[in-house]
Amino acid sequence: MVQSFFEAGAYTFLMIALLLLAVLRNIRDSLIVMAPLVLAGLLTVATTVLINVPFNFANVIVLPLLFGLGVSSGINMVVRGRQQGERSLMITSTPRAVLFSALTTIGSFGSLAVSQHPGMASMGLLLTVALTYTTLCTLIVLPSLRYVFAKPAPRVSP
Repeated sequence: MVQSFFEAGAYTFLMIALLLLAVLRNIRDSLIVMAPLVLAGLLTVATTVLINVPFNFANVIVLPLLFGLGVSSGINMVVRGRQQGERSLMITSTPRAVLFSALTTIGSFGSLAVSQHPGMASMGLLLTVALTYTTLCTLIVLPSLRYVFAKPAPRVSP
């Protein structure tokens, strides 16, 4: 099971990285999209220990799903940031749209957490946690990374 989990995670990560390179056509922007997803994955794994819900056969799919579901928000933020240029990404409607889209997905998967089936309930709980972290990281970390790693403006000589 552990080997299959690592294989699924590695294949998911690789395919999403290739997709990002194809869509964004920029390594820096692709890494900026992936960074919040990796952070959200690490936070999710840490939370499984804190809330005592270990990975099992039923919920092991959470991390590959986290990457698959979370990448769309990052792509939307980066593409909108490119359109904004030097202006702040956070003043646009895109972060709000990403938030509301994520909240509907969190609500959908969160409803699984109240399921009678223990496997479905643990998967719903972990997906809710994972998607919450993904949303927070995308809305906080991604704009910060875009600001820090922005291309420097050309200098105008006096």
